[in-house]
Amino acid sequence: MATGGSMTKRKPRAAEAAKPKPKSVAQVGADEASDIDMASDSDDSQIDDNDDEEMAEPMLAGENASSENTTKTDEHKKGHPGAKPTNAEIMALNETSLLFKSNLFKLQVDELLSETSVAANTKPTRGLDAALKQIRDVLTSLGDVKEMSTDSASNYVRKQSKASGKLAMIPFPDPAPAVGMPISFAFMAPKIVNIVGSYPLGMAAQSHSGFNVDVVVQMPAELFQERDYLNFRYFYKRAFYVAVLLIGLQQHSAISELFD
Repeated sequence: MATGGSMTKRKPRAAEAAKPKPKSVAQVGADEASDIDMASDSDDSQIDDNDDEEMAEPMLAGENASSENTTKTDEHKKGHPGAKPTNAEIMALNETSLLFKSNLFKLQVDELLSETSVAANTKPTRGLDAALKQIRDVLTSLGDVKEMSTDSASNYVRKQSKASGKLAMIPFPDPAPAVGMPISFAFMAPKIVNIVGSYPLGMAAQSHSGFNVDVVVQMPAELFQERDYLNFRYFYKRAFYVAVLLIGLQQHSAISELFD
């Protein structure tokens, strides 16, 4: 039995009509490869830019540091007010404020010292330094004198000084040793001859009459006895020793001419 009726066809919806067609496997692979290439290119460009910036920054920092050091050095050389004072300058400022109380007074003292001070081993004192060295060589090379009594010691000094053309005597302290005093005088070359005092320290002051140089001579221990501290014996022996040193210098022609 047949039944009659009409059948209506449905239209496709818009969503179904716009639905994309599925891609093939080859197309999907090509799209992914292109995306990867584009991402790698962007990353490389960013890395290159960062590298350029990092490489440029140290160079600029080094250039700035060198320029700053050069500027500071130039300022210090030129005495720029911004330069830090040295230790010597700080000490000078402290001395001015604490000791002198006045800049003008300090300048006057410095000028006075520059005109009157005498220091060893400098160009103006070369001749004197050579003479002092020669004196030391002469004193350390003097011959020995055997033991003798007080009268014999006085006669010895008188004869030796007369032979050199300049009469000398033993500078005994007061009171002089009595005749027949049990004391013996002898001489041996000094073991130590040193220049001491203000001259080697650079603190000697020159006046119109010159300046003094202190010389220390050490007497050998063999010239003394145990009880020489009694009755001025040490001072008597020292006076005889100085007299013999003077005679030794007088007998040396080169040194004798220096002190005439």
